[in-house]
Amino acid sequence: MKYAYWLHNVPGIGNGKIRHLYDEAVNAEEIYHMSLPQLRKVHGITEEDIKAIHKSQRKWDVDKEWFNLMEQGIGFVSLEQQEFPEKVRHIPNPPYALYYVGKLPDENRKTVAIVGARMRSAYGSQVATEIGKVLAQNGIQVISGLARGIDRDAHEGALEGGGDTYAVLGCGVNVCYPSENRYLYNQIIANGGVISEYPPGTEPMAKRFPARNRIIAGLCNCVVVVEAKEKSGSLITADFAMEQGRDVYAVPGRISDTLSQGCNRLIKQGAGALISMEDFLSDLEVLSEINYTQLDFRKNLLEKDERLVYSLTDFRPIGVATLVEKTGISISRLLEILERLESLGLIKETFTNYYIRTLLN
Repeated sequence: MKYAYWLHNVPGIGNGKIRHLYDEAVNAEEIYHMSLPQLRKVHGITEEDIKAIHKSQRKWDVDKEWFNLMEQGIGFVSLEQQEFPEKVRHIPNPPYALYYVGKLPDENRKTVAIVGARMRSAYGSQVATEIGKVLAQNGIQVISGLARGIDRDAHEGALEGGGDTYAVLGCGVNVCYPSENRYLYNQIIANGGVISEYPPGTEPMAKRFPARNRIIAGLCNCVVVVEAKEKSGSLITADFAMEQGRDVYAVPGRISDTLSQGCNRLIKQGAGALISMEDFLSDLEVLSEINYTQLDFRKNLLEKDERLVYSLTDFRPIGVATLVEKTGISISRLLEILERLESLGLIKETFTNYYIRTLLN
């Protein structure tokens, strides 16, 4: 692996060129030990490539650099190793190498990517968190990109659910971006891993994020989009997923909401509509009877008035005044009902006198 690490860091030799060498059945160790005349016999590399490789051969101490990488706690795997994620190996334009801190996803377990808008609504935030949480509770790994908004919510939901979550970055794995996610970054490493195709120290740049989306899609069994504008990076991830033969789901929204346009468009184009976690888990064939038996039990405890109030809640905050108007229940009785629903974990107060549902069902 130390020779693959060297080759991946030769200045001017990009992913496409390295993969060409790999496809030509020339491995990194062979290239490292080649003389200039031998390099010139390798098909598909230019004189500039040869000069860059030869210069790096003379300057790069493979043992020292490899030791430095390991000392930083950064893992490395390339297409030349069996440990390289099999799902990613077979996507179009796969990365030659991946760096990671923590661990790589377990390929024997189901994995779902959750992506969406950075400037999401309170509704989108709650839904993404709940999806991540329920997936984790059912043993499903959650992938996202550590970005602001939906990505962050998905990771936090998975952690709340006691599961594994993984972040694919558009920068080096030792660069936390955005910086305000530092605590979350550390939590992800402790309960999953942070992954990138870019060498350590690589700074985030806008052009790198669309490329990383193909890896998010590549690592998962399906992609869920929660809130996206008509033109959105999340839709790039969905496109990669469809190109790679992955399932795509979207959370539908109101047709008047800008943040729903991308999701509604995906559904019109054939994506699955995620309207029930129970149905979604059934589609994934990982439905946990325990989780939903408990949920059904709690709902069965409700009286008629309580069922009515609960039916009027969703993931958009609804005020006490609106509930009084819609139900005709007195304010004193309504407050008792809201307190009971909250004690059962079915709703929560987001801010004074406004409530949202806490379970997607």
